[in-house]
Amino acid sequence: MALQKVTDGIAKIIICVDMFSEGIDIPQLKICAIHDKYKSLPITMQFIGRFARTQTYLGEASVVANIVDDDIQDSLEDLYSQDADWNKILKEASEEKIGREIELQKLARGFTGTEVIPFNQIRPKVSMFMYTTTETSWHWQRWNKIFDEEHSRHFVNEQEKILIVTELRTSNVDWTTCRDITDENWNLHILYWDEIKKVFFINTTDKGIADRLAEAIFYSHRRISGEDVFRCLSGINRLMLSTVGLKTAVSNHHIRYRMFAGVDVAEGITSATTSTATKSNLFGVGFENGSSISIGCSHKGTIWAKWVETINYWKSWCDKQAVKILDSTIDTKAVLSGALVPEVIHNRPAVVPYRIDFPLEIEAELRGSILLKTSLYDARPFLVDIGLSAFDETSPLSFYVGNEDFREEFILDVNANDYTISHKSGSDIKIVLTRSREMPLTEFLRENPPTIWFVDGSSLEGNLLVKLKNSPPATFPNSNIVPWDWSGTDIRKESQGLRKDNDSIQYRLISTLKSSNRYSLIFDDDGSGEVADVIAIQEDDANARLLFEFYHCKFSGAAQAGSRVDDLYAVCGQAEKCIKWTSDAKLLIDRLMKRESDRNGKNKPSRFEVGDNKVLFTLKNKLKLYSVEYKVSIVQPGVDSNSITSPMHQVLCSASAYLMDTYAIPLQLICS
Repeated sequence: MALQKVTDGIAKIIICVDMFSEGIDIPQLKICAIHDKYKSLPITMQFIGRFARTQTYLGEASVVANIVDDDIQDSLEDLYSQDADWNKILKEASEEKIGREIELQKLARGFTGTEVIPFNQIRPKVSMFMYTTTETSWHWQRWNKIFDEEHSRHFVNEQEKILIVTELRTSNVDWTTCRDITDENWNLHILYWDEIKKVFFINTTDKGIADRLAEAIFYSHRRISGEDVFRCLSGINRLMLSTVGLKTAVSNHHIRYRMFAGVDVAEGITSATTSTATKSNLFGVGFENGSSISIGCSHKGTIWAKWVETINYWKSWCDKQAVKILDSTIDTKAVLSGALVPEVIHNRPAVVPYRIDFPLEIEAELRGSILLKTSLYDARPFLVDIGLSAFDETSPLSFYVGNEDFREEFILDVNANDYTISHKSGSDIKIVLTRSREMPLTEFLRENPPTIWFVDGSSLEGNLLVKLKNSPPATFPNSNIVPWDWSGTDIRKESQGLRKDNDSIQYRLISTLKSSNRYSLIFDDDGSGEVADVIAIQEDDANARLLFEFYHCKFSGAAQAGSRVDDLYAVCGQAEKCIKWTSDAKLLIDRLMKRESDRNGKNKPSRFEVGDNKVLFTLKNKLKLYSVEYKVSIVQPGVDSNSITSPMHQVLCSASAYLMDTYAIPLQLICS
């Protein structure tokens, strides 16, 4: 009756308090206001489509939705964060702009079979065995030769050559002889055939069944094992192996297995590269294609990572590993010899330190749940700095933790037996990890030492030194050096401060960025806990991309530009530290909002130079659709571009190599 009134034109408004159900078709409705969110993008698009239907003498459709709510469902955020061109939005959202979600849906549509678990809810561990085959067809129907159809279900995508089997397995428990008590377990088995490369991959929760499944689907096949498996470690920058397992032949043809971990990894790698032992399994972490990864591999053919992902991600990951494993030019001994290993040292390294990082336990807490406090003040880590107190080859390794309200100095001493971290001067800071766990920061740092980086690329954590196997380039490229005219600027004054001093380095930088009219947002992040002194964001709508630029300013050591290497140490370290934020642009924007809120709470001037919180919300919404690129710049007018010395090139190249090896981010020097 109510809907009939709408159809007849008597009623003009529908209020739905539950769900606007399937089958509703009232083209007269042209305005919808959504107060709650749907669970998926297809349902949302279907709902909006009902209002977008055309009819003579009716106007265009309008949709009103809340985009300020920070917890809005991702699929709605994708749609509502854009302009009002709905034809364009729906087309892009239904094709490629929501990336992996749409790819997963496209892959799912190609599957048929008896499986009842929704395809997009299957999340296998990222691992596989790889096989080669000479066959030109697969016999996926033969899966039932291995699994009992009564207790198993299958999915198959014949176009993408993917077979999925879920299997219910019942077994007796080992703690009773009663046969009425059993365990029920579900196993997952996935087979993917790359017809072009003539290889296939098996992911299974029961490794013992992999070869049987391979034999059932392909009459001829060979599992990749032995030395070829370890080619998957190739191309990983700053590979740090955490475990090395070796098999060594001993008397009477017996085999002894040894596992190396921590500082013992060096011994394991040496044995593995000198043919005194056979590699059994390796696991490590590093960086590849601008992101951090984990990778493990075993002599028997297992390759894995510490992730749980979607089927399409696993498929793509298998393809990447196959490229390496099939490359016969890769020398696995050379790969291992380049791996980074920790070394116990007994003396302070005779190299200049230029950067120090909080321990991972604090560094990884980017959301700020940890508290640092004194008897008078407290602050979250994102409002606190850790920095070196001296930059030379011989001074004690001293550092500080603090901000404008409190500061404590520490000394790290490496001795013949171990290392110590002790209070030197200043406040007595305590760290609050949970409501019930609080301890002096000195005690915490003894258990969790910070990481100190040196100009040769090495790093020190406590008394464990890690040296780079490949030295950074010797010369910083001229194309990355940009000289400016600093007339009217006091090159010894770094920060513009709350008064926005117009003769400061930071003010000049911001003014130059503003004058380009390229930026949607320019943010003064200067102060303790900063990501960078200035953060600028460009929008490239044509390519659906956001470009984040981090600028690190440093005052000159003298009134005139010159060739002082001291002018580069601290600022190069700052340039390296900021890239931890590149792993999550959304989290970075949240942090900028917190920094602005903290400034407002103290009745101080806004940090926004261009844009405001509304712009930040818009950019955060666009991150669901846009890709992100980063650029890091050092701004040091104390450096004369025509007189950069070899030590200056060394520290610049060390910072540049770190940025490129880890997240593939270029480094630029703005100088005189």
